[in-house]
Amino acid sequence: MIPNQPAAYGVTKVTAAENPLEILAEEVLRRGYVVTDSGLSAEDIARYREQLDAVYAVQQQEIGGEENMQRINDANVARCLLAYDDVFLTMAANPVLLGVAERILGANFVLLMQNGVINPPATKHYQINWHRDLNYQHWVCSRPLALSALFCLDPFSRETGGTYILAGTHLKEDFPSDAFVRRHEEVIEAPPGSLILFDAMMFHRAGHNTSGIIRRAVNHVVGMPILGQQISMPDMLQGRFSDDPFLARYLGYRWNPRAGVRSWRMQRLRDADETRQRKGA
Repeated sequence: MIPNQPAAYGVTKVTAAENPLEILAEEVLRRGYVVTDSGLSAEDIARYREQLDAVYAVQQQEIGGEENMQRINDANVARCLLAYDDVFLTMAANPVLLGVAERILGANFVLLMQNGVINPPATKHYQINWHRDLNYQHWVCSRPLALSALFCLDPFSRETGGTYILAGTHLKEDFPSDAFVRRHEEVIEAPPGSLILFDAMMFHRAGHNTSGIIRRAVNHVVGMPILGQQISMPDMLQGRFSDDPFLARYLGYRWNPRAGVRSWRMQRLRDADETRQRKGA
């Protein structure tokens, strides 16, 4: 009888991955990405589609219209969504996202950015260029610094301009050769409600949308607190959620530079009180 556990010899260290979140985290660490179910219902997905379009319309007006979005090469991207609609805070606090982030990054991590990406048919989108979500970085380190979490709100396929990836490129400093890219690029096929989790240093891009539908998604980059947010969420939120111990850390309130020595020490006192309360619970 062939045992369920593959045989091995000369092996003295084995990764422990027993529960679903640990298995997802291992996929990200070794391959660079994994696709899983986000747990969103059909009603959730429909609402997120509608609200993503609504937030983008507001942001168009803020800057004087779509023409100005085009001028700054930021068309079809809605930024910092949760500052405009609390429903996107619920998405950012998705249990699968947070569970995998904790297993990869540790107990302390911060939401660096939340961007809605709208990919209309037959429209050029700058996200079609290969990039890392930690842009312009040509180095790697022994542990991941950031995790990207892309929620699919419409079907992802070659026809709809779904995400293309180069698996394993989070482990190498430089961008691969054209020949390597042609051989190894792969497009992620995923239904609405899927969650694509990947190392933020893995090269990826959007595809050309040749279908007749809009392809929407919302990307999150969650990283170590040593990294700065793209847009200051504490400033955008103006103090909202700062009294929640987890959200104060996750949204960046806790990690902002303090205004002075006393302020820094008062924060340390609050942290000590919180730790004492947790241990006493």
